[in-house]
Amino acid sequence: MDTPAESNDVLAHLERHLGPVRKVESGKSEQGNRGYDLTFFHQDQPPISTVVTNGLRFQSITSMVPEEIACTLWDGQEHIAHFLADTTASMLLKAGRGLDFGMVIENDEPILQGTAICGLLAHPSPYFEGGFSVFPDGQQPTLQIVSLIPVTSGEAAVAQNEGPEALFERFSENQANILDVTRPSVV
Repeated sequence: MDTPAESNDVLAHLERHLGPVRKVESGKSEQGNRGYDLTFFHQDQPPISTVVTNGLRFQSITSMVPEEIACTLWDGQEHIAHFLADTTASMLLKAGRGLDFGMVIENDEPILQGTAICGLLAHPSPYFEGGFSVFPDGQQPTLQIVSLIPVTSGEAAVAQNEGPEALFERFSENQANILDVTRPSVV
């Protein structure tokens, strides 16, 4: 388990990549303790918001390295990033198993009303470089930060059949804005 100094180091790592903390939603409520807080970060340029779990790494989840979940979307879609990070973390707790990079969580129908988004790709962050997805930077990682990339059914199939890099090539070829859940499919 993290010491207070290590927890402060994790927060500093996140703020260095994601911008300042905007707010924290406690995992404790009248319904009990869900096992993790949700921390909201913001950057002005580009105007994006990221929601990251904090505490998932302390739960009984089987994974190669303890992990937290992150979802980054345009500012106006912060509530969707919140929903996706929270729902995914809740599913992981129930299943007792974490995410590996390259995994796809898929649904038969759109998971977001009014969009074609049917799933999520677990991936190192395509937005934040410089070691964001592992902590500590450049050392034996003690924490993995798994980013959730919203995908359509066709995009999920490409990631599963051809690999995530093939999907990212299609995103690039089509100049897809993967920060926007209302975007059209690249497949």
